[in-house]
Amino acid sequence: MHDTKHHIKIEVEDLGPVKKRLSITIPSESVDEGLKAAYKDARATAVIAGFRKGAVPLSIIKARFGESVRYDLATKMVEQSYIHAIQDERLVPADRPSVDVKPETLQEGKAFSYLVTVEVTPEITVDGYLGMELKKEAVEVTDKDVEEGLKGVQDSRAEFKEADRPARAGDIVTVDFDASVAGTPIEGSKAADYQVVIGERTPVPGFDDAIVGLSKGAVKEFTLKFPEKHSREEIAGKDGLFKVSVKSVKEKVIPALDDEFAKDLDCENLEKLKEKVREEVVKVKEASDKERLKNEILDKLIEKHPFEVPEVTVNRYLGVILGNLVDNLRHGIVTPGIAELNSEELKAKYRDVAVRRVKEDMVLDAIAAKEKVEVTGEEFESAIRHLAASRNVPFESLLARIEREGSVDIVRDGLKHEKVFDKIISESRKAA
Repeated sequence: MHDTKHHIKIEVEDLGPVKKRLSITIPSESVDEGLKAAYKDARATAVIAGFRKGAVPLSIIKARFGESVRYDLATKMVEQSYIHAIQDERLVPADRPSVDVKPETLQEGKAFSYLVTVEVTPEITVDGYLGMELKKEAVEVTDKDVEEGLKGVQDSRAEFKEADRPARAGDIVTVDFDASVAGTPIEGSKAADYQVVIGERTPVPGFDDAIVGLSKGAVKEFTLKFPEKHSREEIAGKDGLFKVSVKSVKEKVIPALDDEFAKDLDCENLEKLKEKVREEVVKVKEASDKERLKNEILDKLIEKHPFEVPEVTVNRYLGVILGNLVDNLRHGIVTPGIAELNSEELKAKYRDVAVRRVKEDMVLDAIAAKEKVEVTGEEFESAIRHLAASRNVPFESLLARIEREGSVDIVRDGLKHEKVFDKIISESRKAA
């Protein structure tokens, strides 16, 4: 316990590595000064029948307004003293504190005390990041890599055209369907113009297999069992009767790999397209190898510098991770193994991921601060322009969206961390 320059007494109790309880006491002199000023203000503005404004006896002011004056003053004193306390103790709160305060205890001639429980961001000292031994590998591009890259370009330019034949693997089949369990229609299970890609994941396992061999105009009924851990308990593990009518069958038509195809992609001929694809494969492999090195760096630094992280920060990161999974589901991107999990199971599954990401960011932030790594306005703009080009959207609209969503600092931190990685990698040694 000690007196600060603000004459506030502070006692700090460790409730854990990153959780503190502060007992803050404001001396009676400060309480009396605050009450005197508060009652003076109340007296100057009080309107009470039988008294001139500003001439109401202080005893009546205290009787009439004492409770609200003490409440307002207690609130003001807590806000001001808490800020002083965390500054004096050099604490960095991870979130808003939990305050245990009783305004009625604020009385003339008495010290005023309250309790604050707060999770704090730990102070991390990171060293040994320059001159690290890393498993650097030379990037090699084979002819097979280029062939696969060209195939990817072909697939990206593929078109789906009506096929006058039964559906088979790889086709897109458009159907109308409804489903029932034990003769009762399943709420929300009726769909029109529903597209199924034969051979890809479907809402109910086997749905696409049941459509194989059907042609446009065909009607079929079939039974499928819903997964045991389906999100809707009323149909989980039960047999569903599906009635399907086929609206269209479309097959994937891949363009020929020739000079004409290359010209459509702004390349002089097929050889020039191959050179361009090779360059892109090199970039992808370099980026992939850099991600591997980044994980290696983080593994070593986090293992060497163990520390606890605030639960509130972990929960915030966990919320972002789960939010991204939900967004992916909305866009048809299914993460294996999550469809059958409830919200609590999802939180348990991804909590360790959230803890790891919190630690990664804290370690990188500590190094960035130590090395005085900053991101210039030009670097920020260049990164947004590059991202806009890769997404094929206007720079101005992407920048506006980032600003609107309050993501500017997130982007800047990402760029700052990337500069930290570049510094570490450039000054590292190749592992034997």
